[in-house]
Amino acid sequence: MAIENHDALTLEDTPEVFPDALDRFLRGHDPVETADNICEMLRDECELERSHEHLFLLLYFSRVTEAIKAGGSLRSALLPLPKARFSLAGDQHSVTVDFAFWTGQRYVAVFIHESRFDQPLPEDAGLLKIWGFDVFCLKADEFETRGLTGNTGQKILEALHLAS
Repeated sequence: MAIENHDALTLEDTPEVFPDALDRFLRGHDPVETADNICEMLRDECELERSHEHLFLLLYFSRVTEAIKAGGSLRSALLPLPKARFSLAGDQHSVTVDFAFWTGQRYVAVFIHESRFDQPLPEDAGLLKIWGFDVFCLKADEFETRGLTGNTGQKILEALHLAS
């Protein structure tokens, strides 16, 4: 789906991006319940293979729920795109990220490193930066213990307009 000409892609846009989720989306009339339904749909149907991907969604949606309870809306929370793949038109090379978000101005890409021995950023991160992405790499051991309150987690939340 090309969304570059779209305003920010938010939780309210879920049925447009995931048409099969329309039923789940409409079930929750309460925005907190709807956000929870979207989180569960992403965890169940997006073929997440690693526990840290599930953990990221749970932590992200926890922040979203806090923001909604504080007066925010589904329109103010960005929709995570798990396993998003990017390439330039006509280019065979693609880059897959663990999660991507469209802010309306740029993409925010999140990589999750399972091992502390991984390189600080994946090789393809530089390409994404050249394309204008904000790129972040969460280290699993840090985010297991600190959630999204660590240095990188806070930077991600700032980029997603969820920093407290």
